[in-house]
Amino acid sequence: MGLPRRLLDAAVRRLPAQGLDRAVEALLPRRPFERLQMPARSALTIVCDDGEARDLEIVEALERKGVKGVFAVSPDLIGKPGFLTYAELRQIRAAGHEIAFHGTTHDPFSGYAGPAALEQAIGAGLRTMSAEGLGTPGTLIYPYGRHNRWVRAVSSRHFACAFTTWFGLNRGQANRYAIRRIPFGAYVGKLAGTEAWYRGLFDEAAKAPCWPTLMLHPASAEHQREHTEMLVRLIDYAEQRGMPVRTVDAHLQAAAPSPAGMATSPQATR
Repeated sequence: MGLPRRLLDAAVRRLPAQGLDRAVEALLPRRPFERLQMPARSALTIVCDDGEARDLEIVEALERKGVKGVFAVSPDLIGKPGFLTYAELRQIRAAGHEIAFHGTTHDPFSGYAGPAALEQAIGAGLRTMSAEGLGTPGTLIYPYGRHNRWVRAVSSRHFACAFTTWFGLNRGQANRYAIRRIPFGAYVGKLAGTEAWYRGLFDEAAKAPCWPTLMLHPASAEHQREHTEMLVRLIDYAEQRGMPVRTVDAHLQAAAPSPAGMATSPQATR
């Protein structure tokens, strides 16, 4: 092995796993199934991660505003202490909200032994959700945001799109299996996370076709009651800026047709 190759390998080993995955996604060309052209009209999507019982507070806030959200769940966690039950999730779905898949066991997809193992795990979870009256989700929220090139290929066989934990507004043509999100309330890190900051992002998103998606973790100690009230005000602001609040499924329906062979969202036909 030559010196340049050894130096490259050493540099790659020092990269965080997500950093390497982001570099690969940015540098390699998007495959046809990964391409998503943003709809002509920007929209806001609100996603609650993990399916914990405190998501019901967000359901109430969204219903108060007459809008719908997305609730990501892992079948192996449903009904456990602190998590939503199947009965509650059926009620949420019946009210018009979208139920997304968050892995069967909440283990990171990139940690599976390979495509066959991941296929088996996804299939088991989807069969359970269907049998429990939750339909077959068309949206995937990667557990811990972890994914890579082969994970995206497997995911495309089951889902119409998938979300990472990478920050961004999703402009122009995006990778439909590496959709960016904006943390809200919890896991904001060094981002400002103020109401003025979110409004600034919405102002930017309203200028050109864009898809801002707020990712919430209501059960986290970081998410306070004032964050839920801020969310209500931000819904008003988004609509004032001409951005409707849509579920993932509804926004994809407004996008360009899916490439041949790619999964379409089953919830559209429920």
